[in-house]
Amino acid sequence: MRTTEVTTDYRRSSRLADPAADGAYLFAEHTIEAGRATPFGSHPRDHRSFVVIAGRVRLETPHGDEPPRTYGYLGGWHTLPGCVHRIVNAGAEPAVLVEAGSVRGETVTGAGPRAVPCRCPDVSDYTVHKPWGDEVWYTRNLPDVPYALKRIRMTEGHQSSLQSHRRKLETNYVIEGEATVLSGATAPDDLDAVIDVGDLTTTVHRPRSGWTNPPNDLHRVIARTDYTSIEVSTPELDDVIRWQDDAGRGHGRIESEHAGGRS
Repeated sequence: MRTTEVTTDYRRSSRLADPAADGAYLFAEHTIEAGRATPFGSHPRDHRSFVVIAGRVRLETPHGDEPPRTYGYLGGWHTLPGCVHRIVNAGAEPAVLVEAGSVRGETVTGAGPRAVPCRCPDVSDYTVHKPWGDEVWYTRNLPDVPYALKRIRMTEGHQSSLQSHRRKLETNYVIEGEATVLSGATAPDDLDAVIDVGDLTTTVHRPRSGWTNPPNDLHRVIARTDYTSIEVSTPELDDVIRWQDDAGRGHGRIESEHAGGRS
């Protein structure tokens, strides 16, 4: 699924979402070489979220609005519209991070004058506990943005519900472990229909690979090992139709899973 789009003297970048996500959200992976940094830049109309998946990076702003902060594995932050910042490799090895965000406008390169105060809140630690593992809803602390970003962990031998979404479009990217994904059939209109999972296509995903599920696509994820993925989607996080579920859960949001989630 990854298609390399940009190679410079300081980074390699790959697109992670397939063309079905065009216009819905950005999802990309960046590798910053040791001793390198991105240029200062900003997104005047867009929110962006960054999560480190290898190495260490330092976030810097040119006008002193935010003190420099260093992030390691699964640490991350958001940049709000207009915030000028750059990312510095803070270690001796290449650093890898994923970027997600809205795609309303252009990217501006350069520090330039201070247009707006820069705000870079850390990603949220809001945790949703599932029968098969847990999710951290990284964008819980970004109100009214057109994308959602999660970290998903599933334990070996467990599986998600067989599910579909009426509106939600999502892309998953594995960063640890292995997962089997069943997908490739359209959900029926009849919510009482019996689904034969044998009719679905099976794919295996290992670290640094992933998949996209469009609305109404039947899908299930099975943990071949303990696995961790990063998911970006459109914002309809409670839009879930469960056709089969090992824990007997119904459709939509399960309130008990959100107890003590924090924010």
